Amino acid sequence: MNEIYVDTVRLMLGIAPIVFDTPLFAMKGGTALNLFLQNMPRLSVDIDVVLTDRKLSRDEAIAVISAELERAREQIEAEGHATKFSKATSSGRAKGDEVKLTVISGETSVKVEVNYVFRGTLLEPVQRPLVGAAEEMFSTRIVVPTLHESELYGSKLVAALDRQHPRDLFDVKHMYDVFGLREDIVDAFVGYLSGHNRPIHEVLFGPKHSMVEVYETDFVGMTLERVDLEELEATQDRLHRELPAALTENHRQFLLSLVRADPDWSLMTYEHLRELPAIRWKLQNLEVLKKKNSALFEQQESLLREHFAKLDIGTAQT
Repeated sequence: MNEIYVDTVRLMLGIAPIVFDTPLFAMKGGTALNLFLQNMPRLSVDIDVVLTDRKLSRDEAIAVISAELERAREQIEAEGHATKFSKATSSGRAKGDEVKLTVISGETSVKVEVNYVFRGTLLEPVQRPLVGAAEEMFSTRIVVPTLHESELYGSKLVAALDRQHPRDLFDVKHMYDVFGLREDIVDAFVGYLSGHNRPIHEVLFGPKHSMVEVYETDFVGMTLERVDLEELEATQDRLHRELPAALTENHRQFLLSLVRADPDWSLMTYEHLRELPAIRWKLQNLEVLKKKNSALFEQQESLLREHFAKLDIGTAQT
């Protein structure tokens, strides 16, 4: 493993208990998967945070996130680390949809990112200890709240289709190896897909992207055992082929109703899905689009239907 990544993880594990010393935060993403759920198949160097309270308004959420990160910043600086803080304002946005705290120690830095749009959770977070392999390598024991297992992987599948980064595809490969594409993971995937800022059909049926450059610069040296680019590309192919086909009829009909801005909530298993701010925000944007450009609005449903129809034809022919 690359020593730079090892040093970064060491710093990250040192600050994580401070960041999560609040009932309002839970960990998601690659760090939760690889250091707190699976026995460290790869290193992960960022802290992705979910604000668990879905009932706060956006302004309230930004204020709470900023206050919690300011608290963490003060404690982290007291331990001798430097920090940079990128805040969002109630009238505008930070770059992207995250409020970011960067912690710097010598040549090493760790980003702590809290998404203020996709807040709240589908399932109850779980307290998880650091996995054994990480305890042994870094000589530390910590416990942090993370998203539920199916939610960790469901959100990861959205990231893998959207970003198509080697790290995400590695996590998907490991999911296939350990769990397969479980129904509860697909349920969570649809929940997260519903709140994504891109059109549903673009994420679910988008083209595959090359991973050649980022494989060398942002992936090699992270895994316990070497994983070739060809293995990740095979996982990429498999995901693009199998995940859309894994959606049930209820999933399909829900997504079609969502892009019509008239979601049939009864088709999904999560009773509070309608309360999630990211989905409410998506629906507001769809209503705006409907008024401004009805043709483009209607195209979202028609393109999604076309992709489902092509998928059915391809399935029938195999």
